[in-house]
Amino acid sequence: MSNLKTILSLLEGAELKNCPSPESIEIEKVLPLTGKNAKFISFVSSKAFVNDAKASEAAAILVTPEIAELIADKTLIVVPQVELALSTVLLHFSPLKKPDGKIASNAVIHPTAKIGENTSIGNFVTIGEGSVIGKNCLISDGVKIDNDVVIGDESRIGMNCAFYHGTRIGNRFTVFANSTFGGDGFGFVFANGKHNKLPQVGRVIIGDDVEVGANCTVDRGAITDTTIGNGCKFDNMVHIAHNCKVGNHVVIAGQSGLAGSVTLGDYVIIGGACAISDHLTLVEGTIIAGGTSLRTSPKAKDVYIGWDLGLNFPDFQKYRVNIKNIVVLNKWIKRIKDVEKKLGIDLPDPS
Repeated sequence: MSNLKTILSLLEGAELKNCPSPESIEIEKVLPLTGKNAKFISFVSSKAFVNDAKASEAAAILVTPEIAELIADKTLIVVPQVELALSTVLLHFSPLKKPDGKIASNAVIHPTAKIGENTSIGNFVTIGEGSVIGKNCLISDGVKIDNDVVIGDESRIGMNCAFYHGTRIGNRFTVFANSTFGGDGFGFVFANGKHNKLPQVGRVIIGDDVEVGANCTVDRGAITDTTIGNGCKFDNMVHIAHNCKVGNHVVIAGQSGLAGSVTLGDYVIIGGACAISDHLTLVEGTIIAGGTSLRTSPKAKDVYIGWDLGLNFPDFQKYRVNIKNIVVLNKWIKRIKDVEKKLGIDLPDPS
């Protein structure tokens, strides 16, 4: 249980409207506008939900200044960015688990490994020779950390993740269950009737404030390192192949993959189920729409979409229209041929 005055104090730059006594308004949770518990706070981030807000039973509603002008007689918390304020409120009511410095008795930690202050280590964790874990980390059950791995301060490692030797992870890293970092890249040479493995001797190096979903893989470099910049966010089942160079604040949605030696500039966004072919470069700010297969490097910053076409969004729209026109044209050709047949007209097809 909390009150509106306390919540308001958490939100920098927030302004309260239509509520003279915020300390008297009790808040128990965050719910959608359609919630029926009167002791909840909700939010509106789009004009499309203004009518829902007017009918809502929420005790208070997070809104932008623009939307606040459209809603009267409701207790409003006016903030610059609704989603950002919402994240603060959600963490207030549902705080993350905090490390307590406890180390499970069945964890196996090499004597040369260094564990930072107040770091928690779960059941059946193994930490190898020479590895360094920062302070205030939370290492969940079943995590396997190989030799000479570094994981920065305030990191949260999900269950059963694996970190191969030499991997370097920055501060405030978050990863969910069953992801793997630093496994061998997919490097083989075909000779003498078989696929011969090329040794993968690079590392994985990840910056600060990176979040990775469940069941992701980041391969070590073949010779040079695979690198991921600061602030990157990867969804579930994302694959980063060997020698990729990922810039800062890159976002990659679920089931997308980068083939070997792809370079992504800062602030690139890749939608779900995308396939980026090897050795391509995407310049800063490029956006790849979901389901796109890219085999050539885009020439400029733009929104690209399509299946193995490498088209930007306007050109893809033209492509779709042309396909539709061809389908319609073929229908007209059939109708004309049917009419000619009924009229007894026998003309050769144009070549």
